[in-house]
Amino acid sequence: MSSLHALNLRQMVDGRAVLDDITMSVAPGEIVGLVGPNGAGKSTLVRAMLGQSRPTRGEVRLDVRNILSMSVRERARHIAYVPQRAPEGFPVSVFDTCLLGRAPYMRTRPSGHDISIVEQVLDQLQLTHLAFRTMDALSGGERQRVMLARALAQQTPLIVLDEPTSALDIGNQLFTLRLLAEQVRERGIGVMIAIHDLSLAARFATRIILLDRGKMLAEGAWHDTLTAETIQRSYGVEVEFGQLRNAPIIAPFEMGEP
Repeated sequence: MSSLHALNLRQMVDGRAVLDDITMSVAPGEIVGLVGPNGAGKSTLVRAMLGQSRPTRGEVRLDVRNILSMSVRERARHIAYVPQRAPEGFPVSVFDTCLLGRAPYMRTRPSGHDISIVEQVLDQLQLTHLAFRTMDALSGGERQRVMLARALAQQTPLIVLDEPTSALDIGNQLFTLRLLAEQVRERGIGVMIAIHDLSLAARFATRIILLDRGKMLAEGAWHDTLTAETIQRSYGVEVEFGQLRNAPIIAPFEMGEP
């Protein structure tokens, strides 16, 4: 199984450090929850970890190799990506969209093995009934689930997700995160997910990284990372903590709100 490592990353944009001295990793068998307010640098870090951008300083390594030294096809055999929003308006079937996840392994045409994997993933995500609908005929939430199916069809040891639950209703949010947790337990993969909902991050992530203005403010278990002090410092709100059915609840309040 592969591991992903960011080493002393610094990313400058228009003279401003969007990422500043970031050192972190994603190892097999864990879900790393990447949290922080808007503009904290989460999406910039996601792009760097995928090799989609060249940092101003530092590097990202897939095991011991600099990720920028690898071809796109080679990276795609190790890391699958689920974007924040699925592309809109293209008349490609759900099945063929998921089949794109097999592209890193195909030569000219899909094999029976590739087709079988896509069928299994569509069934797993309860998308079989939509297999031959086109993507432009789906809702935003359905398209997002197809993007997750495409990533699972890649069968990579690492999956990186950029706020994949933002377009989903609460039922599909839980479905998606439970599915990722099952993949981690059953296949031993490593997952990094940028996510806004702190309660869901605390519930499903093995480890939390809290970004604040491009810096790592805290890292560790959720109860050590998402404290009243760190949340107030980064988000500017007060919080109350609770628990329901063994699931942590983090409720935000405006400063001074009664």
